[in-house]
Amino acid sequence: MKTIVRILILAEFAAIVFIPSAYLPRWALIPMFVSMAGLVVLYWFAMFWVSKKDVARMLGKEPEHDFYVGKLPADTNADLTRGRLCFTDGKIILLQRTEDKIRRQSPCKEAWSKKISEITSVGFGKVLPARKGFILYFGDDEVSFTCAKAAKDRAMIYTALGWPVPEP
Repeated sequence: MKTIVRILILAEFAAIVFIPSAYLPRWALIPMFVSMAGLVVLYWFAMFWVSKKDVARMLGKEPEHDFYVGKLPADTNADLTRGRLCFTDGKIILLQRTEDKIRRQSPCKEAWSKKISEITSVGFGKVLPARKGFILYFGDDEVSFTCAKAAKDRAMIYTALGWPVPEP
């Protein structure tokens, strides 16, 4: 699927850039750009999206609370670890989409996990210059996640951790 979408994106890009405007009418460019943007979104879903159905299949039950996040790496040169952060059975687990060959057997894999009891505090705000999110503190250690929804739903995170919700 990903390979087909990559080829279609490249083919549309090549058609837009390399076919002279004498052969391609101007009115055809807008639908081509829109379809190329749609293919990019489809590619993103094929690469990173972990559905609630996949999480339930992996964990054997629905998680108590979950949302889609990107975990910031300790190494600043690495990319985000994108996946679904789940609060279940006293643990916080980040599930990441598996490769296509493995996907039929296991739709997602555990990329990171910690016990909720190890979390000492939570901070909200910008974790990257252009992205909002939250930070989980574990004593001297900290882990940052990008998620605009989590910054808006602070009460949900406190509830998932089993902590009282602070007054705004």
